Amino acid sequence: MDLSVHGDFSNPGAKVTFNLPIISFQEEGLFFFYTPALDLTGYGKTEDEAKSSFNETLAQFLNYATNKKTLFSELKKLGWKVSKKISKPPSLVDMLNDNDYLQKIFEEKQYRKFDQPFSLPAFA
Repeated sequence: MDLSVHGDFSNPGAKVTFNLPIISFQEEGLFFFYTPALDLTGYGKTEDEAKSSFNETLAQFLNYATNKKTLFSELKKLGWKVSKKISKPPSLVDMLNDNDYLQKIFEEKQYRKFDQPFSLPAFA
């Protein structure tokens, strides 16, 4: 999966790259892409529509949080290690312990999990 997010969320040379866990599953005839690290979901009638919806949701989140200068505080709320810069997202095990929606997916759905390399600005 290619995360084709567009926008200006970076300072040249000041990025942190990590693996963003993506969970894909189907429910009631719809396809879903969900990342517990950012608590964002995209969905659609086809896998391509769900991927496109996810990419749009991710882009909107990053644009909004960057423009409002709330990216650090939002990531902290999601369990990220953040001080003066972004270091890494929480582990999948930690997210599973703290996220009821993720627990429900793992317990009740046929799902596929994959990691997607992703970059965020190191300083927001």
